[in-house]
Amino acid sequence: MEDIRFEGRDEWIAAVDRALSHPDASPLLAAKALDRGVVLTVAQFEASHASGTGVSTLSHTRLAQLAGLPRSVVLRARLALIELGLEDLASAPGAHLHIRRELRHR
Repeated sequence: MEDIRFEGRDEWIAAVDRALSHPDASPLLAAKALDRGVVLTVAQFEASHASGTGVSTLSHTRLAQLAGLPRSVVLRARLALIELGLEDLASAPGAHLHIRRELRHR
């Protein structure tokens, strides 16, 4: 799979929407007890608080507060975005306690 780095918030949300519309996403969403709309909501809040290069440092708790969703739902939605290839976890060398998410396109 070609790895395309973040090209902008709107483009990333469109990539998330396309991935969630693909038939392969249905079993993943079902396994995580998520619906497409919830994952899109989490993605929209994630993108709106990401840097211009697609780096988000929002905690699960803060994202849940912003989105008005339970923390457990945000966690599952973020895991779905990772499994769909739309988000990576990263940390700077020597800063293992400072996790960030890097948004990417598929």
